[in-house]
Amino acid sequence: MSFLSGAFTPEWLYWEGRLLHRPTLILREGIPQAVLSTPLSESIYLPGLLSPAWVNAHTHIELCHLRGKLSQGRGMVDFFSRMGPQRGVASVEEIVYALQQAAAEGTWSFVSHQNVWLPVEGVAGGIECRFLGEYFGLRLRGSRKRFYSIRRLGYPLTPHSFYALSRPLLRQGRRFTPFPRSIHFWESWEERLWLERAGGPFRFYFRLFTSRPRPPKWKYWLAQWARRAPAIWLIHATEAPPDLVDGLSRKIPNVYFVLCPEANTYLFRRRPILQFWRKYRGRLLLGTDSLANAPSLSVWFPLRRLLLAGFSWEEVLQAVVDTPRQWLSPPPHWVYVSPLGPGASLLPHTKPQTLSAEVIGGGYK
Repeated sequence: MSFLSGAFTPEWLYWEGRLLHRPTLILREGIPQAVLSTPLSESIYLPGLLSPAWVNAHTHIELCHLRGKLSQGRGMVDFFSRMGPQRGVASVEEIVYALQQAAAEGTWSFVSHQNVWLPVEGVAGGIECRFLGEYFGLRLRGSRKRFYSIRRLGYPLTPHSFYALSRPLLRQGRRFTPFPRSIHFWESWEERLWLERAGGPFRFYFRLFTSRPRPPKWKYWLAQWARRAPAIWLIHATEAPPDLVDGLSRKIPNVYFVLCPEANTYLFRRRPILQFWRKYRGRLLLGTDSLANAPSLSVWFPLRRLLLAGFSWEEVLQAVVDTPRQWLSPPPHWVYVSPLGPGASLLPHTKPQTLSAEVIGGGYK
């Protein structure tokens, strides 16, 4: 897909944290040259909302082959048990197809936890993928070997979570990483019961891997890990108590929260409480998790869910446009969202699409 050039007057433009009404945007190969407050006579009118390309801050694209194959509403332990033997076997064709579907809806950049190497040439069409080597393992025997096997992938390393690491692997998390350290955190009630009370289903599940499972001193390790990374991304966090989130936000200046509400809804058949997160504007990113528990790799689905929960367009677009651009540089495509009601309100059939010559030629002149 080629980058756009020309003058465009959208009904609404998201630009530098604000929603602008009927400005004129001048593009050259997708790069903004000017944003004018008054329309130009030769500009192309777009009766919707225009935004820079979006970022999916958390996914596992190596699981693209599991779309619709794992049971809904049965929690983390069941999900892990069913997924484990099938990790890392998605074909490049399946992955590229899923990425291209998401890019057509405006999501052009992806941060993916990887346990296998993916040929970069397999990611077609200029889509940006930032791969992180995800390591985990509770067994002491073989934990170092597993860590070095992931390191050989050549990606920046990140732990899966606090609960899934032996002590040697917890110590590995103190190493410097050039990219934000991305960690699953308080994703489920099972995880919360384990980290708070050493109870719940994880207590029995972890005995498959170690005879004496014990919750880690995760507050200590979080403080250690935050010192050697440009940022800490806590993924999901939808079961974290409000006072805990407030405390972490005060104590750790580089902590961010990556919400994947579609995945949480799939796993637990319970919608996470989202309104609470409005107070953390500027510290939010959006992700999808994998196709094993999400309908698409497009962030339109979590973005729409936040809009329906009362977030403003500025708040949700900051989470997929401005905040992730501290670490990522998505290709200069533009997302067009339409149709919209008065005041940029959502309609049942509102959809996003990457703005292209074909879209413009469909009648928006």
